[in-house]
Amino acid sequence: MNENEKKLIKIKNEMENVRELYIKGFISKNIYQKETRKLFEIATEYGA
Repeated sequence: MNENEKKLIKIKNEMENVRELYIKGFISKNIYQKETRKLFEIATEYGA
């Protein structure tokens, strides 16, 4: 497993954490979307 794959796995885990916060009502839909977009942009830098 190369470095990019390891970083993508960490980003995926973070996306899952953000989703869980949204589902449980700790963050609003706008914050969820904003954070998910940020994480996706980072992921694209690593080849997602």
